[in-house]
Amino acid sequence: MSKKYKPCSHCHYRREPFTFTLHKKPLCKICSIEYERVCKQCHQKFPAGFGTICTTCHYEKTFTHRLELFSQHYSTQIQPYFIGFAYWLKKRRGVIYSAKNLQKYVAYFNKINTLTNNLQTFPTYKQLLNFITDATHKKNYLIHIYLNEIGIITIKKNLTEEYTNHRLIQKYLQHFKKGTLSYNLIHNYYNTLLLRLQNKKTTIHSIRLSLTPAVKFLKYCQYFQEKTPTQYALEGYLFIYYGQKATLTGFINFISNTYQYELDIKIISKPRLKTPKISHQILKDRVIKMMQNPHDKHFKEAYIFRTIIGYFHWVYIPQNVFLSVKNIHKAKDGNYYITFCGESFYLPNKVVKYLLSRDQ
Repeated sequence: MSKKYKPCSHCHYRREPFTFTLHKKPLCKICSIEYERVCKQCHQKFPAGFGTICTTCHYEKTFTHRLELFSQHYSTQIQPYFIGFAYWLKKRRGVIYSAKNLQKYVAYFNKINTLTNNLQTFPTYKQLLNFITDATHKKNYLIHIYLNEIGIITIKKNLTEEYTNHRLIQKYLQHFKKGTLSYNLIHNYYNTLLLRLQNKKTTIHSIRLSLTPAVKFLKYCQYFQEKTPTQYALEGYLFIYYGQKATLTGFINFISNTYQYELDIKIISKPRLKTPKISHQILKDRVIKMMQNPHDKHFKEAYIFRTIIGYFHWVYIPQNVFLSVKNIHKAKDGNYYITFCGESFYLPNKVVKYLLSRDQ
């Protein structure tokens, strides 16, 4: 097995250190002997260990090659727009980003190409949103901005929001298997919301906001043996997502009144954090045992999170609360944290690595 060396502090390639700087940073053999070279294309100086051309010229060459390769897939009508977008992207985000990410936009241009051939003309913005399922995706919106700037389409923000809401609503309605309890509850709730929409008592945006926590709560109920909405499950859910209480109230009232579930969301107040019921030493021993046996399936996810949060933050997680890796977020500084009760709790990188390895 080959050794993994730290990157050279000058060219950043992983090579065996030949010497070290005064600050004890590694230098590879090439950078130690030559240190710098002159780029054959732009004649600028760059780290010797990188090759014969600098980073910018290297990615410029890659960009040109990929643009030429990808543009061959399009019709004569779409090809100029793809080439124009590529150069627009390079000017906006730089050659390095464009060379690395140009292929991400190829699939969407393929769909535009197909739609254009079917319509025998370039589609309008509404047609793009109506016929292409991922037209509202964030990365594809960058293509829309370019097409809008050159006057091919006209972006209407209210139209974008409307179609985004429609796409998400359809995604929620198809989330559960047809015929299941969760499927029926969501569809019946949606039909009730549609009646309110027809009477102009709500909006598509509000319907989407109402369905979001409803679907998440029904998914949360799958953790319990009954797999049906209960007050016990509801209290556990709001322990994690208390901020969703207002938007979830409509759904809870609907299933309580329609299906006679004994649920009362009004009596649930913001949870208070409590200390664990066992000693810190016991929690420490459990954490060590878990970390030493990362592939032991006897450690259930709820038990793992309850132990980790208890040990590192001295906070008790109730039995009806099920945390998962989906609750973990990464901060801008690279550190990880988990959120519940409206607060954030730091997690060590080694612990997150352990949790992610189990989730694979």
